[in-house]
Amino acid sequence: MIANRLSYLMDWQGPSGLVNTLCSSSLVAIHSALQHLRTGDIDTAVIGAVHAGISPEYFRSMGDLMALSPRHRSRAFDSTADGFVPGEGAVAVVLRRYDDARRDGDRIRGVVKGAAVNHGGRTTRYSAPSPRAQAAVISAALGDAGVSVESIGLVEAHGTGTSLGDPIEVDGLTRAWRGVTDRSQFCALGSLKGNVGHLEPAAGLAGLVKVLLAMEHEMVPPSLHVVRPNDHIRFEETPFYLADRAVEWPRNGTPRRAAVSAFGMGGVNAHVIVEEPPVSEVREAPAQDSYVVRVSAADETALRTLADTYAEALTDTSDEQLTDFAFTANTGRAAHRLRAVVHGGDARELAAGLRDVAAGRIPASRRGGTPAPTAFMFTGQGSQYVGMGRGLYGVEPVFRAALDECADVLAGHVDVPLGELLFGEVGGGGRLDRTGYAQPAIVSVQVALVRWLESVGVRPDVVVGHSLGELTAAWVAGVLDLGDLLELTAVRGRLMESQPGAGAMAVVHADAEAVVAAISVHPGVEIAAFNARRSVTITGPAEAVQGFCQESGLRTQQLTVSHAFHSAAMQGAVAPFVEAMTATRRAAPVIGFASTVTGGWHSAETATDPDYWGRAIREPVRFSQAVAALSEIGVGSVWEIGSHPQLTSLARASWGETQPTWLSTLRRDRTDQAQLHAAVAAYVNQTSADLDWTGLHQHKGRRATTIPTYPFNRQRFWISSSPHETTSNHKNETKRHLNHG
Repeated sequence: MIANRLSYLMDWQGPSGLVNTLCSSSLVAIHSALQHLRTGDIDTAVIGAVHAGISPEYFRSMGDLMALSPRHRSRAFDSTADGFVPGEGAVAVVLRRYDDARRDGDRIRGVVKGAAVNHGGRTTRYSAPSPRAQAAVISAALGDAGVSVESIGLVEAHGTGTSLGDPIEVDGLTRAWRGVTDRSQFCALGSLKGNVGHLEPAAGLAGLVKVLLAMEHEMVPPSLHVVRPNDHIRFEETPFYLADRAVEWPRNGTPRRAAVSAFGMGGVNAHVIVEEPPVSEVREAPAQDSYVVRVSAADETALRTLADTYAEALTDTSDEQLTDFAFTANTGRAAHRLRAVVHGGDARELAAGLRDVAAGRIPASRRGGTPAPTAFMFTGQGSQYVGMGRGLYGVEPVFRAALDECADVLAGHVDVPLGELLFGEVGGGGRLDRTGYAQPAIVSVQVALVRWLESVGVRPDVVVGHSLGELTAAWVAGVLDLGDLLELTAVRGRLMESQPGAGAMAVVHADAEAVVAAISVHPGVEIAAFNARRSVTITGPAEAVQGFCQESGLRTQQLTVSHAFHSAAMQGAVAPFVEAMTATRRAAPVIGFASTVTGGWHSAETATDPDYWGRAIREPVRFSQAVAALSEIGVGSVWEIGSHPQLTSLARASWGETQPTWLSTLRRDRTDQAQLHAAVAAYVNQTSADLDWTGLHQHKGRRATTIPTYPFNRQRFWISSSPHETTSNHKNETKRHLNHG
């Protein structure tokens, strides 16, 4: 059941089974995994093997077979070879298709070029190997690999260290190779068993790991305990020389290649050809302004320990390596019950955050369960500024692609390129003060922010938008598609800018009732927005608004605007916009959508009613009522989507007693990526929600690297033969068994 238990634990859903062909088990498993990968059944295979001599019976039975060396040394290919020494250990490797691994930034340690498996059939006795079958399986693997034997620099032999098995193995290798080369002693031959003992089912994988490390270090390691070669093996007549000392392993114009053999006592033979990974391609990784690192563990002690080891490791990590460090920590480690997320602009800032986690100053959050609903809240006009989103455009490929898509759509509807409007190129940014340009620019940045959040796994359950922002909310809710959203935004901006401009607006810090009473004696002054309990925006002709501010006795603050929005001055824009909306395809919202015209929830009818969207230009924005509706459904986090937070403080004032986690995407006074990373870190640390960690690193040229591993508790357990034995006896029994091995 061990394979099934692992699949259950790790939530793996592909083929899961045990391979047991004795000493060749793990290489046979490699061969099986290759078949699944080649046919496309799976995209990832984990091959694990373990050997643990936990019972004296194992050692007694091996002794009865006279397989164990009485001198306690594995001396493969030596003249004094007299058996093997059992070893204990576990090995695991991950196999993927090369293109998939390269695409996903995996650390590629080697490439399996070919493999073959066969059985020796009937031999002189059940445990006796067949040189004919060994030669056949080696030839089959070479054919599968399609490589020249003369390009292979090391053969990791099965090498059990017996006077019978060693000569037969070299004979089988020579038979296979002599069919394609007459060169002698150009390839090293060795065996790991002298170093670690015979791991039996795990022996093949251990040999594979050895040759991968040998290629990585450009060195053929020596096989231990070899003094004089076996008298029955004439190496000078074979393609092989005995690796009895360390030898440099040059590339010589071709990739380094090696072969690994594993032969089971029951007759199942396996042979694998591997090659060093290709030289890493030069990466075009965008520079980053900020980094996010997740620490996850099963308990608080392990979480703090891991955070501390991460912080220590970062002291030796260059800025160029931070992307790989963060990628590996975020995607190459299991997501446990507890986690904490830190962010920083460099290794020093990340290490400081990790030490805060280690000290408990940043508490761990728990993942799992059903997170409370997430709300997106879209800002309206007035949030724009030259350069908004420029930082993200340079470092976040998903954001950049979305903004470029918006630019392509708007090219036929706005006479200035979006890039010039946003970033001030060729003086275009100065036009952001004009409504006709500001509105499509604001909405485009919001679209790109939504796309980025979606790429990292943050999606809303409910949406609300303030005035212009309600159009973007309609797109997120599925009412409009992107092309129609941008076209309608451009139309709305032009129509509103074309209306009479001698207007003004002001914020009144008073209750709505007091403001309504005060404007009754100021003809022309109207309510533009009910933003919060004591924040009401008024609008109207400039002289009338100025008179209200001077005579009402209420505390006011005039706004810098070009028009009296949401007033009678906008009436001329209503009918043309209704006409434009009527010509647009609309659909019922697929998530909760709060209305800032009614202050309640949109129905399918209101969200798709063209007249409603005309009213949204002319009538007051009932933002505080819409926010109150959100607060009643138990929203756990609210993201303000826009270039600068304008609504969060207003929404807080209108919320109920239980405040959600408030998050903002961009701020005028902060680096774009740093602000976003601070928000996603708070989102994970303060809620039970999680991120799509792979999406966080999408298209950034990242690769897996070596970082500290998980700090297991390493608690020892032992099943005793007697229920009356004490804990001390358990430990002594463990030592006796291990020493016996």
